[in-house]
Amino acid sequence: MRLGLPSTVVVGDLFGVSDRAVAAVASSVLHDVGLITSNNSDLVVDGNKLRREKAKIRKDLKFQALSEAQALPLKGLYFDGRKDSALIEERVDTKRYTRKAKENIYVLLKNWVHVTLLI
Repeated sequence: MRLGLPSTVVVGDLFGVSDRAVAAVASSVLHDVGLITSNNSDLVVDGNKLRREKAKIRKDLKFQALSEAQALPLKGLYFDGRKDSALIEERVDTKRYTRKAKENIYVLLKNWVHVTLLI
């Protein structure tokens, strides 16, 4: 029996919990419920199962967002002059560096409205 854990993966990703910690909690809950016994350990959750499930969910969400974006008839793309400070992670060889960068805020409009109403 294959066990899908989409909500477990989403909640773990939402709160920034490591895959290993989520796997330990999920396995302990399944053990407490009685689905995992000493004779039947097929449903033990490990980090790799969670990573595969996370990749599958992200792919599905990306496809869903792209299909919704293609169905949306946009009237315009506007830049209102505001900038946001965002953290950007750069990889140089094996090291990761984070830095702050200013990003422009763009507004996608489906229906035409006066631009000053968006601020």
